Amino acid sequence: MHPTTQRFVPAALAVLVFAVATAPAAELELKSLGNLQEASTARKYGPYVDVSAGATLGQTGQVSAGGRNFSLDDIDGSAIFSIEVGKSWKMKRLPLMTSVGFEGTFMSTSVSGKSADASTPTGGAFAANDLVAYSGDMNSLMFTLNASLSLDLYRYRARMGKILAGFRPYIGAGVGGGQTWFRNVKNQSRAQFQNTGTNAAAQTVFSVDEFINQWHWYAGLEWTWEDRHSAFIEYRDFSFGDLDNLTNFDTNGYVMGYRYRY
Repeated sequence: MHPTTQRFVPAALAVLVFAVATAPAAELELKSLGNLQEASTARKYGPYVDVSAGATLGQTGQVSAGGRNFSLDDIDGSAIFSIEVGKSWKMKRLPLMTSVGFEGTFMSTSVSGKSADASTPTGGAFAANDLVAYSGDMNSLMFTLNASLSLDLYRYRARMGKILAGFRPYIGAGVGGGQTWFRNVKNQSRAQFQNTGTNAAAQTVFSVDEFINQWHWYAGLEWTWEDRHSAFIEYRDFSFGDLDNLTNFDTNGYVMGYRYRY
């Protein structure tokens, strides 16, 4: 055998033995890198911030002034805007996630209505200056503490796929308070409502801005992508504490929004 060949064969055998010996270690190193990469993109469950906007679907309530009751028109399409900051925790044994957040919500709606006897002519028990109809704009800025419970399907992504497992249905409730103010309020007397005179209404409604207690419940569906980002749609039902002229006020609606998890 040629001397060069004699030197090459042992060297080649040494390289082969080294490659075989180090292959499991290299494979283990690749797996470790993969695990680190997966851990770096693991689902986030910590702090979050979200913004949303929507509209009301209707409202109910009872208006009263001077010992008389008035209807409240069922108006939809009023604006809802909110921003929330909070934190989420996942349960280890169950596919559930809990969240607690602090939310500020602005809502603008219209209030209008009339008394049952608005069209009754003056005379007898009915005076020309009786308040019989009203209208105005009602704005509310509310701050609430919210808590929610979500069904987190992400742990089943191997079976369901990442798209389907990205959906997260949830329910929640909030309680707090805020400020309500009224603008462009118009109070009509019986004479003004019937176009029979210019008598000013003896009583008025919604002439004073008021602090309100507020509580609500909601149910929604969130869809996540790229771990930190998600979009959601939510149904909400708002209830207000009693105001001077408005009691049992309730309005429901929907919001759509974007949520970012840190």
